Amino acid sequence: MEIHRREFLKKSGLVALSGFIPAGVSTIGTFHRSKPFNSNSFVIKDAEILSMDTTIGDLPKASILVEKGKISRIDENFEIPEGIEVINGTDAIVLPGLIDCHWHLWTSLLRSMSGDTKEDGYFPLTERYSKYYTPEDMGIAARYAAAEALFSGITTLTDYNHNARTPEFVLAGCEALAETGIRARIEYNGYRDKPAGEPTDFTGIEVVLQELKNNRNYELLSLGLGSRGAGYDNLKSDWEKARLLGMRISIHASSNKDQVGQIGLLHEKGLLGKDVNIIHGNAITSGEIVMVAKAGTSITMTPYTEMRIGYGLPRPNELLAAGINTSLGVDSTALSGNADLFSVMKLIQNIGNAKAESEFHISPHQVLKMATINAAKTLGIEDITGSLTPGKQADIIMLKKEDINFSSGNRSKHLVVEATNPGNVDFVAVNGKILKQDGVMTHLKLDSIIDEAGSIFQKLTQMVEMDQ
Repeated sequence: MEIHRREFLKKSGLVALSGFIPAGVSTIGTFHRSKPFNSNSFVIKDAEILSMDTTIGDLPKASILVEKGKISRIDENFEIPEGIEVINGTDAIVLPGLIDCHWHLWTSLLRSMSGDTKEDGYFPLTERYSKYYTPEDMGIAARYAAAEALFSGITTLTDYNHNARTPEFVLAGCEALAETGIRARIEYNGYRDKPAGEPTDFTGIEVVLQELKNNRNYELLSLGLGSRGAGYDNLKSDWEKARLLGMRISIHASSNKDQVGQIGLLHEKGLLGKDVNIIHGNAITSGEIVMVAKAGTSITMTPYTEMRIGYGLPRPNELLAAGINTSLGVDSTALSGNADLFSVMKLIQNIGNAKAESEFHISPHQVLKMATINAAKTLGIEDITGSLTPGKQADIIMLKKEDINFSSGNRSKHLVVEATNPGNVDFVAVNGKILKQDGVMTHLKLDSIIDEAGSIFQKLTQMVEMDQ
């Protein structure tokens, strides 16, 4: 029996490119309106709620009311406003949308392309491809990544854009992200083959910053600085400029044993602070852990890419013991293969327990915080999202326990972390707008997006091969 493509996507997730169309395809046809995109009021009735709010806690059977994009009430019993859409939450788990804190979206077209030799590894591969991207390609890559994110229960993502050749390259991604309805932090960096001595493009940064501030279409987007490395001569000046512009800062630092001491260097320069997110940090020393904790700096772990590229193991146990705010990221599907934060949570828990040689060292609740409220703190948006709290924006996902891998057991946080995959995500709302319902995307045409991405990947590959 032939399986309908939409049902296949619902059950198995976005797992491969399919069906190429001619290069140069436009974005027409990637959106549809099977549900009203602007509808932002509804009730999810009689669900199990994992609020990630310490005051509300977990509710075995309750309803959540969303009005005009915000959560207005969570309770076991209340009168449902007349005329509002009612969504059945029976035998379902409702929780905050997942938050990714580090992802290079443009590399999403290069899914699992990191090879088996030094010449074909992640860094040389992505540098070769990066030179042939156009702004339109950047937008297509961002849309492709955002579609996978939303399908998989990620309602907020962080795009560390290190193919920011001009403001147009960044704004093309911003436009695509805004169209998908996802919440996003864009972090403006440089580009892979940027000369080491060339200054950071703050003129371009300010162009993008003003556009995001002045264009209402970008209300769910914000701009941060994707910093140069710890050894960059003008690092302190860059950070001072970014802070004057109100931008939070991310930096890859102490990622592997060859980079030991980089976090200490940031400390010596007086740069660490609550507005800083260190990416990876696998080679962090015990002294640097104290520095980071004291400064209130966050650390984002991306275990699949860190392990795949050979950076060693993340350090969740030491970071948690020091009280450091920790979060998680996809990083690059060129290395990780997919954008499944459920499996990232599961892996971090298992790494922590394995290193502690204890079944009970890291709990599912701790890693679920890393993907929700802790992640919101990393991005400085914990007053907006990260928990199901009245007054916050309605970034909500629902998992229905009807698929075979998710259909038994009663320890809900264990199920979410240890059993769930993107295909179990039945419902997604961002800012109160329903973007996935009954397992089907309501706003995005996944077939068209997959074909579009495949076409651009084919074009880029031909260009790279012709140049070799």
